[in-house]
Amino acid sequence: MDRFFVVTNEIKDPNLEMTGQITAFLREHGREVIPVHSWEERIGGLSPLDPDRDCLLVLGGDGTVLDAAARLREIQIPILGINMGTLGYLAEIERRNWREALEKVLQGDYDISSRMMLEGHKVFADGREDPRKEYALNDIVVSRSGSLRVLNITLLVNGQMITRVSADGVIAATPTGSTAYNLSAGGPIIEPSSHMIVVTPICSHSMNARSIVLSSKDRITLRVEQAQHSSDIEAEANFDGARKMLLCQGDRIEIRRASRETRLIRISRQSFLHTLHKKMYQVEGL
Repeated sequence: MDRFFVVTNEIKDPNLEMTGQITAFLREHGREVIPVHSWEERIGGLSPLDPDRDCLLVLGGDGTVLDAAARLREIQIPILGINMGTLGYLAEIERRNWREALEKVLQGDYDISSRMMLEGHKVFADGREDPRKEYALNDIVVSRSGSLRVLNITLLVNGQMITRVSADGVIAATPTGSTAYNLSAGGPIIEPSSHMIVVTPICSHSMNARSIVLSSKDRITLRVEQAQHSSDIEAEANFDGARKMLLCQGDRIEIRRASRETRLIRISRQSFLHTLHKKMYQVEGL
């Protein structure tokens, strides 16, 4: 890696102290460093990117990495995250050992993990399609908005109805996102480099509602149905918790695997299971 585009979550690094240290370190080692301050600058104002020599260095938490992945999906630049938050799966480098990690990157001692993404768009109740498409590395979530009413959501796979769920919402997650909201809602953990989609209800009011693991080739539809006691439906689709589309009764979100993937630089040679144990199951002192 010869050129580093540095993106900083200034809430996590308010005085840019860590950003300054990393920038100085890279320049001392003869690398070009380009601090970037807006997505327009990152995408439109830069010279052509070379995925084999360029790196997007993200200082923040997993949310900052997710935002970068969705916005820069067409560029395919490898992303390296330095965790400035708490529990980081995507931003795997901890701030206490960033020097050792960057030394490995400069020496070429790293792997690149390709992760599947989801693409979703809204279809109105009258059949009109919203031209806007949104993308997610973790998940697309259809959930209630506004009042605390239960949603009735119909799940269709490849046009075939599977079930209707009465719940707070439904999650469609990638393997990367299986350890995020999906896990909190009781869904399964999936090895992140695999290719599949898991659909999980959120706080279902039905005893037999369970997660469903589907092929990455399947097309998923989540349709908002009539509420039991009201026609005033308030719902929304959230993409990685950052971008949303409002939904009314009869509207649906069409979800499929995106044509592009996110490329994450991995420093650790430890397995996913080892990382899972360290971050989730390890008890201090044992």
